[in-house]
Amino acid sequence: MNQKKDAEKGKLKRELGLISVTFFLFGYIVGAGILLQTGTAAAISGPGIWLAFIIAGIPNMISAIIIYYITSAFPVSGGAWVYSSRLLSPFIGFLVLISIMIHIVGALAFVSIGFGKYFETFIPGSTYYMAFIILAIFYGMNILGVKLAGWVQVVLAIFGDLLILILFIVIGLPNVDIAKLAGTEQTIFGSAGGMFPNGIGGVFVGAVILSFSYAGFTAIVEIGGEIKDPKRTVPLGLFISLIMVMSLYILVSIVFAGNLSFFELELGNRTLVNVFENIGISGWFLAFLNILVLIAIASTLHGIILAYSRNLFSAARDRMLPSFLANVNKKFTTPHWSVSFFCISSLILLVFRPSYEDLQYYTSLTIAIPSVIIAFAPYLLGKKYPELLEKSRFKIKKGYLIILIIFNVGYSLLSILAIIGIKLYIVLIVAGLYAIAIIYYVVRKRWLKKKGYDLDEICSQIPEETREVI
Repeated sequence: MNQKKDAEKGKLKRELGLISVTFFLFGYIVGAGILLQTGTAAAISGPGIWLAFIIAGIPNMISAIIIYYITSAFPVSGGAWVYSSRLLSPFIGFLVLISIMIHIVGALAFVSIGFGKYFETFIPGSTYYMAFIILAIFYGMNILGVKLAGWVQVVLAIFGDLLILILFIVIGLPNVDIAKLAGTEQTIFGSAGGMFPNGIGGVFVGAVILSFSYAGFTAIVEIGGEIKDPKRTVPLGLFISLIMVMSLYILVSIVFAGNLSFFELELGNRTLVNVFENIGISGWFLAFLNILVLIAIASTLHGIILAYSRNLFSAARDRMLPSFLANVNKKFTTPHWSVSFFCISSLILLVFRPSYEDLQYYTSLTIAIPSVIIAFAPYLLGKKYPELLEKSRFKIKKGYLIILIIFNVGYSLLSILAIIGIKLYIVLIVAGLYAIAIIYYVVRKRWLKKKGYDLDEICSQIPEETREVI
């Protein structure tokens, strides 16, 4: 009976505990970046790709601190929309929402294609077919309930992400060639270009590409309304997953660069499987390792769908988007229409077979833009909702908070400028999508006003699930 009432009220249930949250983050973060983007980043960064991972990780560590600061005081589903619309303005919130919407559609396609590329080991030429199939499978799985989805993520993260990275490090670390790692090896093609062949600029561009590798940390703000005891679970989950990810990323990048020649890195298409092959692993064990990689990638795909569908749910609940997107399935208590929007949009995009390389820059750009827009939300939290911050378990002094915000804004802006210089047409495509979205916003707000709904008034209220844990 209670489940039915919750569904009717457009309310999600708190089903996710510490284990689910930790491995939700770990599985989401690890699967895509380290497995799909390492080769591309290494082609630009060279053997010093380990530094690119560290540079990419620093702003994300800072983001994790800020996320902890906000979420511990203001836990809610669809956090990016709710925080930006409540702490900044409905229009700014809408820009963040649109950024996330166009990012996730591309991200789902990118990760699905990455899955298909690894699957080519078993069925050559199957990349886009398998991308379509795997996305459709996880679409259905996320309709069946957040509790099931949470435990599926735990299984995928442990038996995919964690296991493949540990095996990669254990097998690869003893085979690291210091000359390759330092970029000083001599080959029949000539001398290698050093650890940083393209200078610190190349390392920074590599870090921009790898920004998606850490994107999962921000996903925690999207499922705050479905986490049990969020003021305890969120910080612990963030801290544990952050330590796990940073440690493994640095070790994996050292093994990667220390086992592939400089000229192999330049190809830009090397993967963890290529490293295993160079070490001499073949046959059934190589096939087994490839299966683990597929599971790891699937965990990221699953995590994206689980988290970001909640933004559409929250925005529709506030009437910014059509209200049917806020409907919750009466049987499974999942926001089925919001899940459907992202998955079906990405499935349609896959039909057109988008460029894998372009999608990498597209996802990096569309995650940097909302980072700039929403960066000031933490500063406004104490001013607009002091009662929430007062009861929070985690506080940051104003001066330190400002420093963290300035760093995040600066890094995000530099990332956007770097992509403009490399892939201007991607920026123009995204700008066109924003223009269409702004037209929608103007029309939607006027329509709501005629119907008697004041968007500014709606966005001045705190969602009910936040009040439950104050």
